[in-house]
Amino acid sequence: MLIQGAILCLALNIYHEARGEPLKGQIAVASVTMNRANWDVTQICPVVYAPKQFSWTHLKKSAYSYPLKSDKSWQRAQQIAHQIINGELSDVTNGATYYHNQTVNPSWRSEFAQTAAIGNHIFYAKR
Repeated sequence: MLIQGAILCLALNIYHEARGEPLKGQIAVASVTMNRANWDVTQICPVVYAPKQFSWTHLKKSAYSYPLKSDKSWQRAQQIAHQIINGELSDVTNGATYYHNQTVNPSWRSEFAQTAAIGNHIFYAKR
């Protein structure tokens, strides 16, 4: 049951943070989540729902939609989550634990080393 819950948390994060990204961009968001959790399945949900980490988790449930089972983006997010958790996919971000969309310039970015630019996101790790 723990793994199913972890897959759900990770899939929801991929879906809400990166569903419009190419496959590698979705894997990158999953990689950041896993890097923050130290690749520990028991820490995935706490990482996803940690305060002020992923914007979609701060919205009222009515402000974001729960994916329909038939939604292709949702199916893909679940597949990626399953593959990451089962060790079938590896980190494509070079150890990143943070990212942002390329359209914004958060003040914190200068405190970290850029590790990758994938899709519409730039990825960072602690120096």
